[in-house]
Parts: sequence; C-alpha cells; structure tokens
Amino acid sequence: MSWVGKRGQAAAGAAVLLAIIAGLLIMFIILIPPQDRADLLGENISSSRTGSSLDRSVAEETLLEESPGRIDYFAQSEVEHPLPVVHISTITGSRVLAEKNVAHVQRGVFSEETDSFVFTIPDLRNTQNLLLSFKADVAEGRLVITLNGEKVFNTEIPAEGSEPVSLPRNLLQERNTLMFSVSSPGLAFWATNEISLSDLQIVADVTSVEAQTSRHIFLVSETEKNNLERVRLQFQPDCEYGEVGKLTVWVNSNVVYEALPDCDLAMVPIEFSPVEIHTGENEITFKTDRGPYLLSHVVVNSKLKEVDFPTYYFEVSEEQYTAVNDGRLRLRLTLDFVDVVTSKIGEVVFNGHVENFDTKEVTDTFDLSDDLVRGNNALKIKPRKTLEIREVRVELVK
Repeated sequence: MSWVGKRGQAAAGAAVLLAIIAGLLIMFIILIPPQDRADLLGENISSSRTGSSLDRSVAEETLLEESPGRIDYFAQSEVEHPLPVVHISTITGSRVLAEKNVAHVQRGVFSEETDSFVFTIPDLRNTQNLLLSFKADVAEGRLVITLNGEKVFNTEIPAEGSEPVSLPRNLLQERNTLMFSVSSPGLAFWATNEISLSDLQIVADVTSVEAQTSRHIFLVSETEKNNLERVRLQFQPDCEYGEVGKLTVWVNSNVVYEALPDCDLAMVPIEFSPVEIHTGENEITFKTDRGPYLLSHVVVNSKLKEVDFPTYYFEVSEEQYTAVNDGRLRLRLTLDFVDVVTSKIGEVVFNGHVENFDTKEVTDTFDLSDDLVRGNNALKIKPRKTLEIREVRVELVK
C-alpha cells in the first residue's frame, strides 16, 4: 500500500474519532442540570428565579413543607356538551296476531266435540285492545268461549253475525288458549247443537317502540368533575298536544325529568345534582310514552366552581428577617414535581409578588429573599395548566 493510501486512512480515522468525541460532549451538555449547563456555556441567567449557588446552598432551617398533590386549572367557568337532535316516537297500529281457518264444535246428550285456538303475544306490554273476530257458518245453540280457563263469551250468535269478542287484558299471557264449545240441547235428547266458525282472527293495537328511546354519550374530564358546582340540561321540544305522552330523561340511569313538557316552550331547563355526573363517559337517555317528540338544541351545561388555588402561610421571626435582609441568609422556594415529561406552567405569588415558571424539569427553585416580610408570609401557587406537585419547601439557606 502506498503512503498516500495510508495517509487517507489515518485522516478518515481521525475524523471518525473527532465525531465521536463531539457527540459525547453534546450528550454531556444536554444531560447535565440546566444551571450547570448555563455555567459551563457562560450563559447569564442570574435573576430572582434560580441560580446554581442557590440550588446547592445548604438549608439552615425549613419554614414550610407541604404536599399539594394535584392542583386543577380550568380556563373556563362553564363547559357545554352539545348533543345531536333527538327524535323519539311511538307508533300504534292494528295488527293481526294469529289466524285460524275453521273451528267446529257440537254437543249432544251423550257426546261433545270442542275446538281450540292457541296464539301468542310477542310484546304483551305494548299490546292493547285484543279482539276475536269470526264468521258463523252454522250456529245452533250458544257459543261458549273460554280464555286460559276463564269464560269470556256465552251467547247465541245472531243470524247477521256476531260482533268481535273482546279479550280481557288481565287474562292474557304471552301464550294463550281459546277453547270453543257449544251449549247442551237440554231435554231434546235426540238433537245435537252445532256451531261452525271460519276466518278466525286475533286482532290487537300494537305499539311499536323501536324509536321510543334515544341514548347519547357525553364526556366529562376529571378536572371538570372535581370542580362541578351546577349541572343543567336544556332542550327545545317540538311536539303536538294530545298526540304525545310523558317524556322521561335519565342521566346515568337516574331519572332527572319525568313530565309532559310545554310544547310551546322555547327551552326546557332541567337542573340536576352534580353527583349524577361521572368522570369519563356519561349516558343520557330520552324516552316517550306516546307520540313523536323532536328535541333540538340539546345541551348539558356544567357550571364550574371558582378554582381556589392553595395558599400556604409561614412565620418569620425578627432575627430570621434581619439575617435575610443583611444577606447572611437567603429564602429559597423549591417545587418538586412528579415527572420530567410534561411542561409545568404557572405562577408563584409570594406576598403579592408574582414569579412565573415554565419548565419540564422535575424540580424548580426560586429566590424569594427580596419579598420576605416580618411575621406572617403567604405563598400561593397558581397553575396555568393542571399540575401535580409532590412537595413545596421554603427554606432559609446559607
């Protein structure tokens, strides 16, 4: 290999080594604490906020030590949860539940023939006004009909035909049996009574409830839930008097409204307890007993309490105040957060003086010496986003 090739390899190796060293230096600068990084780079960040000497100062006495935990922040005093237009209705119509082509019964002195008609009611709760209709082709004697063992008809069928037989609702079940028989000829032992029926039908008014109920979900944050003062549901009803029945509204399975609303009212306001609201998903359900409703401008409105940020108090003696005022001691505030990922933004208000903070570090320190007063001192933390603070310490340091 020529000397030119060797020189090229040596230069390439040196370049790689320099790149590795530069990368290690950059990583070192990034990973060291912010204040040490500023000192190393010659940056001037000396202010009333923090400094490396204050961070490393030895605490002479702790004046305050608290664990605030979670401090909520909400920029709004009200939160609106709009919901879609709600259309609920019931439709009642006549329906044939069962049919039977013919039924034949006869009875003599020494013999009897009966017939039966079994039918089911798929939705017993929403089925009303059941009627049995038929044609009488032969009618000799009184027709006797029993429903589930109870007699509901016992009369002669006129030549022009019989009116439909009403079936009492209190005797009805999901599965029902009608028994047909005919009265005895009595003393005419040689005679036989006979009845032949055709086109038998069970007809009823059935209410369709597929659109009777409407369910919707709205979400509530933990901050909103923790600061709820009042909750109000409001909607504008579009309905016709006489065509609608009772309207019922549930929030998370608890009834908050059950009445016949004023169809001419511009807005129906319903206030209910914040206890009914959950963090996360909340379900609101609308149901009508009868007829159609169109509910528009449906909104769940949360009124929030005024957030009371924590204020901490501590006493400073004349001797301590003089030591700080003379510069022999300084007053250090330390905020210890719970993570190094999220940005922590807010204000520290000390005796009416405001210090802002915006950091991703797990710890932030402040020099509060200039604002110290004799006697009682007040410290308030006002976040501009929800914070979790592990510990607040106020110390006299040397």
